[in-house]
Amino acid sequence: MERLDCLPFRNFDYRHVMNACCENVLGYVSIPVGYAGPLMLDGAKYFVPMATTEGALVASTNRGCKALSVKGVTSYVEDVGMTRAPCVRFSSISRALEARAWIKQNYQRIKTEFDSTSRFGRLKDCDPKMDGDTIYIRFVALTGDAMGMNMVSKGAEMALECIKREFPDMEIISLSGNYCCDKKPAAINWINGRGKFVVTECIIPAQTLRNVLKTDAKTLVECNKLKNMLGSALAGSIGG
Repeated sequence: MERLDCLPFRNFDYRHVMNACCENVLGYVSIPVGYAGPLMLDGAKYFVPMATTEGALVASTNRGCKALSVKGVTSYVEDVGMTRAPCVRFSSISRALEARAWIKQNYQRIKTEFDSTSRFGRLKDCDPKMDGDTIYIRFVALTGDAMGMNMVSKGAEMALECIKREFPDMEIISLSGNYCCDKKPAAINWINGRGKFVVTECIIPAQTLRNVLKTDAKTLVECNKLKNMLGSALAGSIGG
């Protein structure tokens, strides 16, 4: 504990933390906050606060905001939904097939159970993926303003109880079967989306490229191809 003597703990309202978002609390860490902007987005100006200790990050972002704001950015946001995919197993493939069919046919019943666990969580889709005698049930739910991982997990747990009443022989292996797929790059999230789906559009004039970003369109396009496409492909990276 001697190494923690310098950890700040005074002048902090722990009521927002205790029994809410952190356990065994013994202090807090201060991080500098800078701002980038303004960014002209959908006709309005926004300043972006950034908590970081990475040198030049705020300055670089600020330069990007300046370039984008010359013509402004247009955006579209769609709530795809947060996911949780429990892994369950049955005694045979035929039993798993029976359960998969039941899940698809009784979506509204499962949704009622799922939605009962939260004021904000609302089941949007339920996709049972079968692998032998095992099923990965990918629940997709709208979670309001929250990221909602715990919200979806709680709803999925209640949905499993509903399914297990019809299939008492169902073995729940894990509440998360990694078909979600949380905190890791995965093709399913790239293809189907997870969380928010965002599309933006902006035109950067040639003069802005030269004066603000110190480049030109041809060089920028070539860099994007060689770095974000080919370089990422060589590394096996998903998403650039």
